[in-house]
Formats: sequence, structure tokens, C-alpha cells
Amino acid sequence: MRIGILGGGQLGRMLWEASCSMPQRLAPSLVYHDQYICPAQRAGAEIVTGAIADISKLRDYFGTVESFAIESEFLDVEAIFQAWEESQKLRASKSILPIPSAAGLKIAQDKLEQKNFFSKNRIPSSEYIEIQPEFLNIENLENLQTRWNGFVLKKSRMGYDGKGNLAIPPRSEIALKEIISFCADAYSSGSRVYAERFVEFSKEVALVSCQTFGGDLGFYPLIETIQKKGVCYLAYKALGEDKNEVRAQEIAAVIARKLNLLGTFAVEFFVTQSGDLLVNEIAPRVHNSGHFSQQASKYSQFQLHLKAYWQKRWEPDDFSSSPAFAMINLLGPEGLRGPVSRPKTVQSYWYDKDLTTPGRKLGHIIVHSEHVDELPALIDSLVKLEVQWQESLRANE
Repeated sequence: MRIGILGGGQLGRMLWEASCSMPQRLAPSLVYHDQYICPAQRAGAEIVTGAIADISKLRDYFGTVESFAIESEFLDVEAIFQAWEESQKLRASKSILPIPSAAGLKIAQDKLEQKNFFSKNRIPSSEYIEIQPEFLNIENLENLQTRWNGFVLKKSRMGYDGKGNLAIPPRSEIALKEIISFCADAYSSGSRVYAERFVEFSKEVALVSCQTFGGDLGFYPLIETIQKKGVCYLAYKALGEDKNEVRAQEIAAVIARKLNLLGTFAVEFFVTQSGDLLVNEIAPRVHNSGHFSQQASKYSQFQLHLKAYWQKRWEPDDFSSSPAFAMINLLGPEGLRGPVSRPKTVQSYWYDKDLTTPGRKLGHIIVHSEHVDELPALIDSLVKLEVQWQESLRANE
């Protein structure tokens, strides 16, 4: 049995490695990527090169696997599912394995559609309105800023890691030219724009879950995350959030079942000043906030993602994790571009990317303990390691 992987970046690489860790059921995955040299190839994966929009080449690739997984939602969904259907017609016997949810991918690709989905299904999220070109004048924007105590403009498509957002904080000056330019850029690229109420949150949390093909849903522990310029920097076990952890699981269950999600997915939340949860966005795939599971859990999010294709129900301990854990992303330092090296003094998971740019995810480090009271020390140790790594890079410039 072989499950293909669409995408050979760091997530595709880790999915491939998971496929190699379960040889009793699964052959190592075949990775489809637009370039031969990529993080998955450098880990040893077999690569088939081709564009996602190349239906003929993708159809031939699908003919060699029983199903497929995705590492990113930014894909040509129509091309993927057309190629899959064509490949099935050419097979002597159709695959019995499930495939990812087309509805989940389409919702994830467009954040405005996500907001509409949340509203329709009574999932708590911040207020929003779509912004049409005729709305863009000082009077309307100032009224919106006053009514919502600030807002954030967001491109509905291709926004990730803080990209595609423009914050208008409370009482800040309305920079009309900047706003018009932001919106014009979005419209010209085929993206809609919406405004979302500015959320003054107390923290950000995320829940990584996994649903089997049979509809059985399991959850990793709730994670607290810290961002650096919109990119996840730290992720660790959330403490003191028992009530919100239960609520997050209830919300994730609604999302998983409404969208018929398959495998691992993540839901990111804001915790408001009053302690309530608001959904920020969803990702129908393995997610950065779940990397801790590679060392701190019985099964990683990547292993469970693949197991969800054939394991109908979860075992009671499939999601068991250490009581305390933390993960830090190794991000490209500000002002540094070019070749970069992994930390030499600590065990890290390195993505083997050729070059760094500011904020680029290059690798991560995980620590864990059986004692919850050690969590602050774990986090502190990671921050110090990351600072040392950045200093070593700058010393070698």
C-alpha cells in the first residue's frame, strides 16, 4: 500500500519519513513536487517532478499510488481531483483507500469562505465584512475603526505566516493610500479582501486533531503559541486552559464532520481577555503547531495522519503525550540572506533548505519532560538555544 504526497517541502518530507516508519502496512511514499531538489529529496524520498496543474502528469503519478496526502492547501484543487478521477478510470481495480476532503481544501484556500463557514455553523470567530472597492474612503474606514476598536484587513487567498494582512489598530491614523494599495494588489491577484474586528487577545492557542476515514476523532493536547512577525516561533503545552481545551475539541469536531476531513488538521484560536475562544483559521493538514509530537508523543501527527487512511478507530493511547513539552522554530534571522547552517551544539530537526531569508522556517527543536512544573525551564532553554544559534550565524557573516 502506498500513499503519495503532493509537495516535497518540510511537511512533505516529514510525511515521507512517517511513511517509512510503518513498513508493516505502508510502502515509503512517492513524493510529487515541482522541483527535484527539495527537503523531501534530501531526506531520501523518491521524487516525481511535475506541476500540480499538469493533469496528464498528475494522472500518471496517481496511477502508481493508492491515495494521496497534501502538505499545503495552496493547490489547484480542480486539477487534483480531475486527475485522480481519470487515474481511477484507468486502473484495473479502483483504490479502496479514502482521499483528502475537497471541501476542506477549498475552504482552507479562501479565508473569507472560512469566515462564512464559521458564521453558517455558529463557530465563534471575530466579526467581519467583505471590503468592496467602493467602501474605500476615509469616512467608512474611520467609522469601522471606531465601531470595532480597530480592524485587520486580510486577503482572502494566499495569506500565511502573517503575509496578506494589514492591521489598523485602535486610534491609529488611517493610511488611506496604503490601504488602497493593499486592496488593489489583492484584487489584481484574484483575491477578495475582508475586514476583521481587531482582537485584543490574551494568548493564542491551537488544537491539532486527527480524524480517521471512519469518522473517529482524536486530539493532541491544546498548544499555546507565540508568533514572531506573524510566524509561529514557540509552541508548548497550554496550561490552565482545561475549559477551553474541551471547547476547542467541540469546535474541532464540528469542523471535521462538516468538512469530512481526513487525517491530521489544526484549528488556531484567539483566547480573548475574558477567556473565551475565537477561531482564527483552520488548516486541513499536518501543522507546525503539532511538530512537538515527533518526540513528545507516542505517535507523531505525521504517523497518525497516514494511519487515518486505514485505521477506522483510534486506540486509547494513540495521542498520548508527555505532560510537558515545547518546540521552537528556527527562523531565518532578520537581515540575513544566503547559505545557513544547522545548530551544532544541540539536536535539531533541520529542513535542509539551501538558503535563508528573514523569517523563513529552517528547522525546529523539541524538548519534553514528564513533569509539568518543568515547562517554564524547558521554554527558557529553547529560547536560549535559538538566540545562541542566531548569534553564531551572525558571527560567521
